[in-house]
Amino acid sequence: LERAAPSKLYRLGMEAMQLGLMSAGMAPVVDRFRPVMQRVARQSGDTVFLIVRSGDHALCLHREEGPYPVKAFVVEPGSRRLLGASSVGMSILANLTDAEVLASYARHEAEYGRLRFTADRLMRAVRDARKKGYSEAQDFRSDETNGVGCSFKLSRGSFAGISIAAINSRMPPERRRELGQQLVHEVQAFAWSPETDREPPERKPARTRSA
Repeated sequence: LERAAPSKLYRLGMEAMQLGLMSAGMAPVVDRFRPVMQRVARQSGDTVFLIVRSGDHALCLHREEGPYPVKAFVVEPGSRRLLGASSVGMSILANLTDAEVLASYARHEAEYGRLRFTADRLMRAVRDARKKGYSEAQDFRSDETNGVGCSFKLSRGSFAGISIAAINSRMPPERRRELGQQLVHEVQAFAWSPETDREPPERKPARTRSA
């Protein structure tokens, strides 16, 4: 369950809804974002992931493969990683307040330590993601892949994100910057709007330069 702030009402959390829907063979969130994921995967050539926040963790809902033959399958659909352990997880973490980020760090200090994160280093990465609008991260398990991720509000109180991962040779700084800016452009079109409190209309495919 998750609290619908600022009210005292509680509702079924995103993770519980998604696990129930996926087990029933239905995934409306995936269906909604599959077209943009397929487009980004086709244009970039690399692997694209859809992630939702699940408490202090990031839950992978879906993955789309680009045409480049060497794949970067850094996470499997249905698996979770600590927020901050991936590019999109760091971008989601950047939506929280400093106090919330540090509270999450305190709850998982040992795991963050295994990821080579001190509290100061985590906060620097969070502030960098806030400044750029997206986050970059090297995979902590292999050091052979790199990724960029951008988060957005999926609904009131729920965060999700899309990321692109590739082998290091395909991710020099200038390309990470280009892909990050592309993701920022993409998510702006379908992020939840607090003014209307409803989902935005379908968007037409953006014209972007192929990688």
